Amino acid sequence: MSVFKTLGIITALVLYSVGSFAAESEFESNELPITLQTLLESSGRSNVINLVQAGVLNQATLSQMGEGNITELLQIGSNNQAEIIQLGQDNEVELLQSGANNQAFITQIGDDNLVQINQLGSASFSIEQIADGAAMTITQY
Repeated sequence: MSVFKTLGIITALVLYSVGSFAAESEFESNELPITLQTLLESSGRSNVINLVQAGVLNQATLSQMGEGNITELLQIGSNNQAEIIQLGQDNEVELLQSGANNQAFITQIGDDNLVQINQLGSASFSIEQIADGAAMTITQY
């Protein structure tokens, strides 16, 4: 079961950042602080990105090309980094990073692939899933 379904967060796109902010007057209402660098790219139809970041210095780079791809990313803590690339159809990534200095690099090329990763503490993981119908679940403490 998805971390987001567990938390009751089911939306097409969520961008939420919480962290150590300077005085409110230093930021415009729609501007994120420089410490939370997020690049989102999506090309295709029915692609979904759910991204929640709580903490400081968390980074996410997400790219989707194809149709029906889903990325659910939750980063809690500090200095966590995620790079996710999905090329194909109906691929899914569920990534939870909790703690500090976690790194995850995930590439999915093909159709109907699933990657579920929980990094709880300080861990690194990299995978290139080049197949159709492949599934992988990893938990690191």
